[in-house]
Amino acid sequence: MIAILWCMFKLSYLLSLILLMISACQPEPSASNGPTAIPFPTMTPGRTVRGVLPTVVALSLNGSNLANPATAVALANRPTATPNTAACPPIGSPNLAAPPATGREMSAEMARFLADGGAPATLESRLRSDWGVLGDTGFVRADLDLTGEGTPDVMVSFNAPDDGGTLLILGCADGRYRIQYQGGLGGGLPQIIQAGDMNQDLRPDVLFTSQTCVDEACEYRTQLVTWDAQEGRFIGFIDGIIDSPEIPTILDIDNDRVTEIVVRQTSRGTSETGPLRTGVTIYDWNGLNYTRSITQLDPPYFRIQVIQEADRNLMRLNVNESIPAYESALNNTSLANWYNDDSAVLNSYTLYRLMTAYAFTEDQRLLSTYQALTQNYPDPATAPVYVTMGVTFWNALQVTNNLRSACLEVQDIIAARPEALGLLNRYGDSSPTYTGNDLCPF
Repeated sequence: MIAILWCMFKLSYLLSLILLMISACQPEPSASNGPTAIPFPTMTPGRTVRGVLPTVVALSLNGSNLANPATAVALANRPTATPNTAACPPIGSPNLAAPPATGREMSAEMARFLADGGAPATLESRLRSDWGVLGDTGFVRADLDLTGEGTPDVMVSFNAPDDGGTLLILGCADGRYRIQYQGGLGGGLPQIIQAGDMNQDLRPDVLFTSQTCVDEACEYRTQLVTWDAQEGRFIGFIDGIIDSPEIPTILDIDNDRVTEIVVRQTSRGTSETGPLRTGVTIYDWNGLNYTRSITQLDPPYFRIQVIQEADRNLMRLNVNESIPAYESALNNTSLANWYNDDSAVLNSYTLYRLMTAYAFTEDQRLLSTYQALTQNYPDPATAPVYVTMGVTFWNALQVTNNLRSACLEVQDIIAARPEALGLLNRYGDSSPTYTGNDLCPF
């Protein structure tokens, strides 16, 4: 019995010892059983973050305790309350005063009329019937919000007594109308080519043009303006003003969603302009404004155009470009004449200029060209003046073997016979004006 009791005691003691050792190996409990705060990361699109936000809610504006410093910028630029800009004057029945004497006074009276409740349609009727400033193409439009204020702006194309054709843009804000833009292009009544976002900057643009005619010569002057919210005014978006004989068009030529301004030249010229090169010029957006991107001219149609280009190259001593052009003017039968006597006059002139170019390059074709000149025009007394100039150049060159000396003798012929310059300077305003030194530049 004593032995049994002793065994039970030892077993109990052993179990207590084991339990004590197990409890000693357990980790101590944390001082706080609350969840661990997870720092809030910067935003990742498409990612969901779950966690407990820190208890600190007071953020400093210097970005010292922010995961994303851009938050400080947002905090420092909290928007102020936006005024109610949609409230425009209610429609009423104001009177439009008698037409003022200046364009500025006219614009101010239009702004007052609208501010007193005048409707844009009524304004157009009064401007047309009472003031007589809209002509056949003037207008009043109120269908576009150009300034982003939430209400349509009013555009007016009218003829000012002191400034001519004028484009006026009036904006409504805080219950009254303001003059946001007033400008003209020195011509007739402005016409809108495009009103809308042309360069994908989410701002509407206004491309307008005005035609100016002097005698029979007409041209279009075109400008592009857009609203700049930071400056609070309309700014020009074209590097200068586009002058063109035809009204520009718009087209997304390269399919980049940016609209290009396309200026086409289809007229071959008038008696005032002289012969013109047809072709196309494209103005494209460069990130800051619209500027000339490319000009692509069609091949010359008239013989004089080829000769003028050859002359320009020879004056710059680009003989490798001038000689082929002179040869084309002589041999290309598809080239048209501007004047009836161009065949005789321009062929003799071209042979003379080829002689000077061949002499400068010491080309052996100089002799054959001189022979062609004298054979085609055997009587210098009845031939164009350029035959005499060619013969004089050849004879002087044989004696002195000096280009400068030969040109000096040619200059005497030019001074004695004014038709040497007159026959070249008769091709209109768009053609170059020649001087004596141009005809023998060495």
